[in-house]
Amino acid sequence: MPFVQGTSYPELMPAPPGVLVLRSENFVAWVIPYGARLMQLFWLHAPEGVRPLSLGFNEPDAYRHDTMSIGAVCGRYGNRIGGAVLERGDKRYVLDANHPLGHCIHGGSAGWGQRDWRIAQQDAGGVVLTLDSADGDMGFPGRCQGRVLYRLEGDRLLWQADARVDADSPINIVQHSYWNLDGTATIHDHTLQVDADSYHPVDAQELPLPAVSVQGTCFDFRQAVQVSPVCAPHLDVAMVLRIGAGALRPVARVQAGGIAMQVSTDRPFLHLYASGNLRPSSPALGVAHGPGVGLCLETEDMPNGPAWGSDVWYGPQRDYRHTLALDFSFTS
Repeated sequence: MPFVQGTSYPELMPAPPGVLVLRSENFVAWVIPYGARLMQLFWLHAPEGVRPLSLGFNEPDAYRHDTMSIGAVCGRYGNRIGGAVLERGDKRYVLDANHPLGHCIHGGSAGWGQRDWRIAQQDAGGVVLTLDSADGDMGFPGRCQGRVLYRLEGDRLLWQADARVDADSPINIVQHSYWNLDGTATIHDHTLQVDADSYHPVDAQELPLPAVSVQGTCFDFRQAVQVSPVCAPHLDVAMVLRIGAGALRPVARVQAGGIAMQVSTDRPFLHLYASGNLRPSSPALGVAHGPGVGLCLETEDMPNGPAWGSDVWYGPQRDYRHTLALDFSFTS
């Protein structure tokens, strides 16, 4: 029986065929090889029984028709690359322009979130998925070998992405789940705190402008505040984290419905997206999809990073690694 909004489920239903199941005392994660996606994370002991904590679809095959990267691993470069063009020295690369404004977004129309990954390793607590991206894939230079780990360790969901490429290429691998912690029809009762004093507004082409202060804006989450219905439609920006790339450290916390999720990363940005453009599609697993129903907290490097001269290029002498940890706790 599928999970339906507003219905209580005392027990977890069986996973559909092809789903990789990770278990701990309080949580069960479902992962699918298509797009290396987190299909769902279930809180087993919510007050009403089992509660799905993210947006998803009832069946794994439904993700093949998804255009919103729900639960996906986005790459080779998550977020936008302006004009779908890369320039590096005297070389110019034309990428797949899959954004309505002519950009390459989330790696192109056949980016990593739209690919079948290989199961390299699996046990009750974790799974490793791998992908071989050829030289010229979606226009990106170099053969790139990607690897993603999901591991459920008690009340922590650990996600880690690694990549090795044999020619200089920009890489920004992003985990793109939409979180809804209380199982209600909006995220307006979610309280959010982010360690960011500034953010990058976007221009008419939806590309980042220079960073400005969060003071007096919808993006001021320096103290924990509820996600306002007025502000939610505007939440689609990169927040500049106070501590840049380096060691894994807590950067954000979201709370609703008796549960809190702390976000830790080693990346310099956190992209907030309150699903303003999300529309209903396939039958949902949990909360029905729509604008303002889920909150993406995408740890990442700079959107349109190559055009900004950001340190996002990797190659034979430099591998890529991105770590994200989600730590859950229970509140009154």
